[in-house]
Amino acid sequence: MFKVSRLLICCISWRRRLIFLGLIIASSLLLIGKIHREPKIYHCYMDAEQKPNSNEKQWILGDILFTKEKPKPGRTIFFVESKCNCSDSEYSILNLPAHSACAIESAALHHPTYDVFVLVACPTIRQQTDPILDAMLSYKNVKLRYVNLWRFAKGSPIEYWLTKEDLFRTKYLMVHISDLMRLLALYRYGGIYLDEDLIVFRALEHDNPNFMGAEIKISIGNSVLGLAPDGFGHMLAELFLNDFQRNYLGNVWAHNGPRLMERIMSRLCGTSDVAAMQKNSNLCHGVKVFNVSSFYEINWVERSHFFDEKYANETMKRLEASFGMHTWNHMKTKWPLSVNARSAYIQLAKKHCPKVVAASGKYFT
Repeated sequence: MFKVSRLLICCISWRRRLIFLGLIIASSLLLIGKIHREPKIYHCYMDAEQKPNSNEKQWILGDILFTKEKPKPGRTIFFVESKCNCSDSEYSILNLPAHSACAIESAALHHPTYDVFVLVACPTIRQQTDPILDAMLSYKNVKLRYVNLWRFAKGSPIEYWLTKEDLFRTKYLMVHISDLMRLLALYRYGGIYLDEDLIVFRALEHDNPNFMGAEIKISIGNSVLGLAPDGFGHMLAELFLNDFQRNYLGNVWAHNGPRLMERIMSRLCGTSDVAAMQKNSNLCHGVKVFNVSSFYEINWVERSHFFDEKYANETMKRLEASFGMHTWNHMKTKWPLSVNARSAYIQLAKKHCPKVVAASGKYFT
């Protein structure tokens, strides 16, 4: 009886060991599979190897580094489109919704002496028939360009870090690529970066080319960023890029964007007090920090005020002194909107992106 009991215990023990070993092997295989899969995503952002047919060639976006027209240093506004449709085709199809095209048109409309470059992060073909895109491109200063991240980063502080592929190990890939591309564009050319969910009301030209905006009283956003192409502006772009690679966290939404701005500005200004930065630009070596009402008067909690007609008059009044409105497009919106709606958003879109609204037909997407 004792021997039988020992035998049973031994069998149970070995069974547990085998189960445990099996779990370890299964976990290891899953991890290896994940590691093996992860780097594949970066191929979506690399140059397409397939040869397009003759009908497609004229619609392929040219590489910003190889096309004849280059951004004017310090006189260019940049937007970034970081979505990549990783499918069987090696080219993504550009499909800008009306609200993104509206932001781009508003920048072109209010800055006729600036170039407006829309930078697309993957090899892309634009659709041959797209009324909204055609309306946006009717502005002669609007250009669409492809950006190869690795070539674009050459000569910058982040060139070698980018080859390690750390950037691509994240669940917020499009966000972090956008965070990086805006910094690289301003490092290379200077000028102004704007998010695709920021509609401009008036020109951002002023005496200070180095600026950003307070998002709330205690934090800085990275939806608006201006840097001179040389001197202190270029040095600041270098600081941003150094911080991006040194402190990169792939799975934290704002760490490489707004939080990066705050880390550098706190060091630069000798204080983390955003209100003090706004009051005295000399504290920050001349960098202008615009107050909350300049771009973020309507915060993300109040976002429905843009679209709900009952808040229209109040919202229009609150935005009178603003340079533009950031509309928090990463949050859910019930697109499409009727172009006959009386919401503040539609009223302001009709004024600041009239061609895109006209091209939208009855509904604005």
